[in-house]
Amino acid sequence: MRHIQQPRALVTREKIIRAAGGLFALKGYHNTTLEEVRRSAEVSTGAFFHHFAGKEDLGFAVLKRHMEKRRQEIDRLEQEIPLAALADPLARLFRRLDAVERMIANRKLLAGGCVIGNLSASLSDTHEAFRKRLAECFEEMALEFQPYLEQVLQQSAQERLQLNMNARARVDSFPARPDAAELARHMVAVIQGTILLARTYRDPHLLSANFENLKQHLKHSLQP
Repeated sequence: MRHIQQPRALVTREKIIRAAGGLFALKGYHNTTLEEVRRSAEVSTGAFFHHFAGKEDLGFAVLKRHMEKRRQEIDRLEQEIPLAALADPLARLFRRLDAVERMIANRKLLAGGCVIGNLSASLSDTHEAFRKRLAECFEEMALEFQPYLEQVLQQSAQERLQLNMNARARVDSFPARPDAAELARHMVAVIQGTILLARTYRDPHLLSANFENLKQHLKHSLQP
């Protein structure tokens, strides 16, 4: 990745990355040519190669920008959603989910899909470096949910203990505690699958319906 200093150069670089991200999401990595990216970004060939060594270099830059922008947008949306002062951990987890749903709707990902999901489908079997980077992206998405899940599970464990004490029930009479990391990856899988289904069915209502179903699943799984 080339070193950038001048503000004008930064603007040009951002235009290229933004254009490539849109095309990769819409057409896929293999079906997008550098000439299409250049025309969409309205930059010269020389300007493109001043910033990127080639398509692979550009692809990694698109992933980096996407994850940065995604995290910033979800954090902002989460703070905009009202939450009671004494809200329990499950309510905080659901607020994070609501922020993700709003981000998907705001970005109109149902039209082009998630660039992470699209590149995973096309590159994971053919490009090891991209496969590893995309796996890191999915893991980052899961790690965003994990602290919320751990708080819910901690509260749930305390409530189960109290139930045991009150009812004198055996500890093993309750289901085993879920693993927060595995559950976080499950949430990411549901979200990515929801985007794919909603795009394929051309039905934006699937988005809200699947997010609500995910909430109900989490509620029944996490609460004693």
